[in-house]
Amino acid sequence: MKKILFSSIILSTLSFALHTTAKADNTTLIAFAKLDAETYAEGPQSGKATKAANGIAPPFKSQPVQGFSAALKNKDGTYMAMSDNGFGTQDNSSDFLLRIYHIKPTFKTSQGGTGNVEVLGFISLRDPNKLIPFPIVNQETNDRLLTGADFDIESLQQAEDGSYWIGDEFGPYLLHFSADGILLDAPITLPNPYVKGQELRSPQNQSNKTQKEIIEPLVQRSGGFEGMALSKDKQFLYPILEKPLTNADKKQLIIFQFDIAKKAYTDNYYLFDLDDKATAIDDFQLFDHQSGIIIERDDTENDLTGHKKLILIKLGASGQAVERKELVDLMHIHNPHSLYSPYREGDIGTGKDFAFPFVTIEDIVIESPDTLTIFNDNNFPGSSGRNAKLADDNEIIQIKLDQPLF
Repeated sequence: MKKILFSSIILSTLSFALHTTAKADNTTLIAFAKLDAETYAEGPQSGKATKAANGIAPPFKSQPVQGFSAALKNKDGTYMAMSDNGFGTQDNSSDFLLRIYHIKPTFKTSQGGTGNVEVLGFISLRDPNKLIPFPIVNQETNDRLLTGADFDIESLQQAEDGSYWIGDEFGPYLLHFSADGILLDAPITLPNPYVKGQELRSPQNQSNKTQKEIIEPLVQRSGGFEGMALSKDKQFLYPILEKPLTNADKKQLIIFQFDIAKKAYTDNYYLFDLDDKATAIDDFQLFDHQSGIIIERDDTENDLTGHKKLILIKLGASGQAVERKELVDLMHIHNPHSLYSPYREGDIGTGKDFAFPFVTIEDIVIESPDTLTIFNDNNFPGSSGRNAKLADDNEIIQIKLDQPLF
């Protein structure tokens, strides 16, 4: 019995190692597209409480299509791209409406293509059935459209029934919406895996603000749910905190397990060790029942020495650190076909050694065993990762690994 167990451990470790040989220096840029920073969709004027940046001054004429914090691939080749809370904080985003945009990139590849992105429409997130137990910005309206002052939506998955599950950073909460954007359940709070019966909250948690029940915030400000994987059988969600808890003694992030059918967290949780150079993660996706990819990054932008990496992970025993191996260095990607365009004076990382030099790189889509699609969050209008003097666009790249993941 012991010999069989030992052998299985060796085989499991060997299998994981064999699938991690695709390194950054063997990764190739095969497609590029970008949506202009100043792209707007219908809706009310916005940005009245934010500041001008990169030559772009608020208020904005309508709703910016910006800040993609999560993305899913549709069967027809288009994507659902979810914008985050708007302008960076709870206090300045009350006029930013939370939406999931339907977009269609026409990628520039070695075979041609414009590199443009078309916005086909959007889903408005709303709570007409009054399930949210605390006041929201549009409290007294019929639609009760949700805003960036209500939630900071950062991760997105679609269940088998077509409904959407969204990870929020302010609570942190899990939010469950119908396919057309109606909230189906009250926001689901986060249990502390270390203290039975205790809830984990962030400083922006609305229940703390309404003084109903004060719980010490152990989740860092801007450290709630950031990535969220979906199991291959679509039974479980795996939301992960962006940063360590305030009382953590290590640079470890918690990955939780949530049972979709039961609409409840299980007792299982996992730990992700951050690299010494990293400060946070930006997304998490699984490609089998245990293995997946996490985007890990530091806080730099417009810096070609920054830490922006894809990390291959494998879930193990509950309560233990997951296995991690570097898969791709997003600051060093082969670009033999010079796919970045149009080039603007001052743009960096656009040559044969292509870089993704953004402070937040928040979306990864696993297209196939050897092809990944990655989006940046452009933090409109504040981030200037590609060009120190210009607001970042929403860039979308596809990269090809030299060996398959599965």
